[in-house]
Amino acid sequence: MASLQDQLLGKGLINKNKAKKIRAQKYQAIKKSKQNQQTIENKAATLAQQAREEQKRKSQELNAERKKALEQKGITAQIRQIIELNSVKRSNNKQVIGYNFTDQNKIKTIYVSQKNHDLISRAILAIAKLGDEYHLIPKQAAEKIQERDTSVIVLINNNMQQEESKDEEDPYADYQIPDDLMW
Repeated sequence: MASLQDQLLGKGLINKNKAKKIRAQKYQAIKKSKQNQQTIENKAATLAQQAREEQKRKSQELNAERKKALEQKGITAQIRQIIELNSVKRSNNKQVIGYNFTDQNKIKTIYVSQKNHDLISRAILAIAKLGDEYHLIPKQAAEKIQERDTSVIVLINNNMQQEESKDEEDPYADYQIPDDLMW
């Protein structure tokens, strides 16, 4: 059985030029559809690759956040351990003195013995905040903690900095402020 085109040619309804033109159009349509199919496949492959890259980037960001959180948790545990191991006991006797200091722009008071009060004033002891409690710790331990997180150390008296930061126009520069001054 002959094709429809051959039958139409045989009956004289179309001529050879028109048949060639139809064949060429059919060939072009098939070729275009193959090109479109390849283009669609290429686009799909590109989109799939982009999706994989985006997923990889998100995974890396999430891993970095987890790693940072774990590091912060480790630092917090180290700080807690340093404070607990180096905490100086406050006096249990009845002769305690209030030592006033500022914590986040609020005046706080910690009750300590006269000896500890003097040690804080001479920058041998520092005050650290762990949770809602304040602890007395040696200055060396406070410096180790400050390397990890500065917000934990509430007070370190630095006598050297006080002497260096004297203002030349200060009218009271000649008067020495006693270390045991209560305010």
